[in-house]
Amino acid sequence: MENEAQQEHDQFEELIQGLIDDEYGCCNNFLLPITVTGLRDNIQRLSELGNMKPSGVGNKNDFQEDKSVRGDKINWLEGQSTNPFEMVYLKKMEHFILHLNRTCFTSIQNFESHYSSYEKKRFYKRHLDQFENEKGRKYSIVLYLNKDWTAADGGMLSLYPKEAAQVDISPLGGRMVLFRSDEMEHEVHASSTRNRSSIAGWLKN
Repeated sequence: MENEAQQEHDQFEELIQGLIDDEYGCCNNFLLPITVTGLRDNIQRLSELGNMKPSGVGNKNDFQEDKSVRGDKINWLEGQSTNPFEMVYLKKMEHFILHLNRTCFTSIQNFESHYSSYEKKRFYKRHLDQFENEKGRKYSIVLYLNKDWTAADGGMLSLYPKEAAQVDISPLGGRMVLFRSDEMEHEVHASSTRNRSSIAGWLKN
């Protein structure tokens, strides 16, 4: 348990230090492969049941579906989930929030996340995660769930830091990315070869 706690601490610090140094944090193997596989299987099961719903742009007050801007399908995670793989993910995010609040005085009060599935040739154009009429989102996270992803598959996440050049991140399974919701413009590029899966989430105050 002590080794696990130290590994978790080191992962959290890697994300935070990246945010400080480069405006984004990136940590590979954030969750064990068995958990990543279980979460990916959850998306497949939700898809087969027709429970992955078309996404939209805007929040609940001005929501609209627009596939010329955004083409993924989503399903929101419940905070009190009894799914064993979701429970592992949610518990680790709780630990991360506690670590952030304790070490960085971020005052994060809650967290929301959803499964996200992009079919081939689907994308999400450059945007911010902060709404004009709702400022609660402070940090965005993306946890990738893809198996054996290669550079040839494309589907990169592009980040556009204010003080640096564009950064392209491959959606490798188990990789976690962290950035400021109200500052980091980002874009999800299409893959012409494969569908891809992730969990997107927001730390809120």
